[in-house]
Amino acid sequence: MASGPITRLNLGCGAKHLPGFVNCDMASNWCSKAPDVACDVFARLPFPDAYADEVHAYHVAEHCYRWQIEGVLAEWARVLKPGGLMVLELPCLDKILDIFTQAVERGIAPPTHLTMWGLFGDPKWKNEAMCHRWCYSIAEMSHLMTQAGLTVEAMEAETHQPIRDMRIEGRKCASIVTG
Repeated sequence: MASGPITRLNLGCGAKHLPGFVNCDMASNWCSKAPDVACDVFARLPFPDAYADEVHAYHVAEHCYRWQIEGVLAEWARVLKPGGLMVLELPCLDKILDIFTQAVERGIAPPTHLTMWGLFGDPKWKNEAMCHRWCYSIAEMSHLMTQAGLTVEAMEAETHQPIRDMRIEGRKCASIVTG
């Protein structure tokens, strides 16, 4: 099997453009850095079916309403090649609740950046688009990604706040060839 260049999408990139990726975000996003491809990553993407080898979305899914996420994940999976990799990192409800519980048990205020910001977003942005619209548990996001046709594995987050966040990687199920 011949292998060509790998196509990687960084959806909802904001100011964090990743080298070697097609960085996608709204033209009028919260930062002044223009994306490589201007688009709404919660709508139909401007790429054909099975276009990308990898789709990454770091701290994007929590900005989507819960009633939208199934369609959004299906759309992100649509542009993945069979066997392609989807990587999501986002705040983890399980970890946030654990941090809250530990703080309450110790009689201290929960650290805002590890709790409230994970649930609602960092208020310093003063921008509605930067507010979080849902906080997912590992089980819920794993289930949603499975429904989108991915086999999933949860692991430690590599960006932002690993103590608070989750990383879920999913592989798009390969197409069954009949003949």
